[in-house]
Amino acid sequence: MQYQSSKGPVAIDTMPLSYAKNALNKLRRNEPERTAEIDALDAHVSKLTDEATEKSLNPRAQIGGNEPPPEAEIKPGWEAVKVHMDDLLTEAANWADGTQIENQEQADKVGKLRQLLQDSAKLADKARVEEKKPLDDKIAEIQDRYNAYTAPLKNKKPGSVSKAVQALGNLLTPWLNKLEAEKREREDAARKAAEETQAAALAARQEAKKADDLSKMDQADDLLAQAEEAASALKSVEREKVQAKGEFRAIGMRSYWSAALNPGEGGKALVHYAKAQPDRVKAFLQTLADEDVRRGMREIPGFTITEDRKVA
Repeated sequence: MQYQSSKGPVAIDTMPLSYAKNALNKLRRNEPERTAEIDALDAHVSKLTDEATEKSLNPRAQIGGNEPPPEAEIKPGWEAVKVHMDDLLTEAANWADGTQIENQEQADKVGKLRQLLQDSAKLADKARVEEKKPLDDKIAEIQDRYNAYTAPLKNKKPGSVSKAVQALGNLLTPWLNKLEAEKREREDAARKAAEETQAAALAARQEAKKADDLSKMDQADDLLAQAEEAASALKSVEREKVQAKGEFRAIGMRSYWSAALNPGEGGKALVHYAKAQPDRVKAFLQTLADEDVRRGMREIPGFTITEDRKVA
């Protein structure tokens, strides 16, 4: 059987796969009445595609592949996998061209091609895993060496340095808490003294305004100076830093705040966040609903559940 090309007749059984695919696609698009050539080209393309698939997936078909090492594992390589996927993609482009399926035979061919593409993706993923395995092994070895020392405490096996840092922090905490308590006591005393001295100075100043005794005026000035000194002493205490001196920086205290939901008050919290952050609450509710639908629920208050049929 010959294909009547623009350059003359060509024997179909001699046509390369890519040429045959393009010719078949061209006839299907522009001259569907040439059924004999279309059928011959379709059979030829199917034959070459099957042969290419078998060759690309079977390393034994390659030169020197008839006698592999007795216990050698057959592993797909990137080049073979790439050629296989490229061929399938070319065929997919011929079918997925905007023209609808017209009969069961075409549907079966599209289904077969789709499955071949799915299998090629699995094969490519297997090849990817094999190709990067040496790198993964090296990265894992490096990570394990460092993790033994620096893995964070949240890990199943925290690192020794991380644990030591935590232990020393726990050791420092009671001492720094003690220093903070003593500082608060000094602040309270300094604040009380400043307030009392300031009140006495103000009272003396008011009395001095009415007095005809210079000694009372001098006494008011002395009390005002004492009040200023007391206020300065309070600021000095407030500026004190509770810390331990490190090698390069001081170690101080930090507040860590957390929230715990009160028993029986989840509704109040939900109402609050529904007003404060409605989009995040909606996203959270959508996540819960999606999980329930996947588990088989078909009725959820506040949601409309629909069915969409697609190719599996």
